[in-house]
Amino acid sequence: MPSQPPRIAKVEALALSASFDDLYDSPEQVPDWLRHPAASHRVAPRRGQYATLVKVHAEDGSTGIGECYGLPSPEVTATVVATVLAPLLISQDATASTAVWERLYRGQAAGGHNRGFYLEALAGVDLALWDLRGKLAGVPVHRLLGGPVRERVDCYASPVALHADPADSARQARGFVDDGFRALKVKIGRGARTDRAHLTAVREAVGDDIEILTDVNCAYDLDEATRVGAVLHDLGISWYEEPLQVDDLANLAELRRRTGLTIVNGETHFTRFDLRDSLQHRAIDVFMPNVARCGGITEATKLSALASAFHVDIAPHGVGSGVSLCAALQLCAATPNLRTYEYNRLPNPIRERILLDPPEFRDGALLVPQGPGLGAEIDDAVVDRYTVARF
Repeated sequence: MPSQPPRIAKVEALALSASFDDLYDSPEQVPDWLRHPAASHRVAPRRGQYATLVKVHAEDGSTGIGECYGLPSPEVTATVVATVLAPLLISQDATASTAVWERLYRGQAAGGHNRGFYLEALAGVDLALWDLRGKLAGVPVHRLLGGPVRERVDCYASPVALHADPADSARQARGFVDDGFRALKVKIGRGARTDRAHLTAVREAVGDDIEILTDVNCAYDLDEATRVGAVLHDLGISWYEEPLQVDDLANLAELRRRTGLTIVNGETHFTRFDLRDSLQHRAIDVFMPNVARCGGITEATKLSALASAFHVDIAPHGVGSGVSLCAALQLCAATPNLRTYEYNRLPNPIRERILLDPPEFRDGALLVPQGPGLGAEIDDAVVDRYTVARF
């Protein structure tokens, strides 16, 4: 790393969109389960895969690349990066990721913008700065974080979507096992009877040696969640993700007490302050930060450390492009209290195609990228293909 750290000269934001319509011959052929893969998409169906890429250019010509969470519209976070964050970044020390994070966070905290799109935009900048730091040092980010604790990250396939027929759920689950996964997550949230039918079909299809996880996406109240919890017990399933509204911490704690299941939350939480409240309520067993949402690696390391003080594990949420996939693996490689990682398998060309050397999946695990920075070398031609707006 140079003796005089480079200053930030320019910030770019690229809004990426890969429409599901383009993956099929006609919009009518897009399956309903892809439009509505989870209970949370009943109101707002999924229309594609989205991400916002952030490029931070330093005065010495070096560049770091990061990613903001793109749902539901990548133009939103791209606009925040370009119009709100970029003016605060110019001429700042490009290697001072913690100082920059605090500057950006405090810049809008007094106005109440300390979650949501603003934190997702901040995350993209933060990931880009870590990528830049790693490239300047010539090492992968997990070494800057004190790792590796591991170089292989156990992961599960996600999701077995909300199919209408249990046989289709079983078929998709069996496909994940045939691909080499030893664990998979099933979307539930349609009541105890329907959930039981689909989970039973999946269990019969994959056998007892495959771990099944469940994700409700906030579809239940406490009483219904308790009834479904009994279904999970019957089928030997422990992982119970987002069974209630994510801020209903008192009832999450009560559900945890009633069922004894592994209560999982956090993909829509953003900072250590959100996690603090969950820990104080004893509401969760596993926290699921998304590095492209929660303020990036800088905040994710604080979340992991705080969780460990309560003997809570982290299991990063895995929705995004290939850039955030690499970033999440860097975090996983350096995090002692890691439970698992969500390897999303919905069709997603901006995850599968924008990297020149994507992470390798082998024997139920993803191998941690060893290139400098995040280890995410992008194919600019493919990125250009999916870019719908530039800022």
